[in-house]
Amino acid sequence: MSIDLSTVTTWIGAHATEADTDRIMEVIVERRKTLAQMAAASIVVGMDVEVVNLSPAAYKGQRGTVTAIKGKYATVKFTKQSTVNLRFARSARIRVPSGVEQFESYGIPLQCLRQV
Repeated sequence: MSIDLSTVTTWIGAHATEADTDRIMEVIVERRKTLAQMAAASIVVGMDVEVVNLSPAAYKGQRGTVTAIKGKYATVKFTKQSTVNLRFARSARIRVPSGVEQFESYGIPLQCLRQV
């Protein structure tokens, strides 16, 4: 038997109990962890990426190229536009020197990167 997403969401909206919704949320959290791990495993040197879910928030949505990977962390060389965005971000933790056209940041968790 195959159940489509529309059937599932309709059932949740009309019939799920509080206990059902608690269990559904647990499954969603676990699935998101699995998807993040799968995405992290696919990141390789030379890949163009976008930053997601990273603090400081100014990194979110910025794009660049992975230049190195060490364990669970990557070095990302940001595009010129992302470098400008980061330079003018209001974050005390991000320092992009004047004149730098492509900022490189070390230690970005692989789980915070998505291929673009």
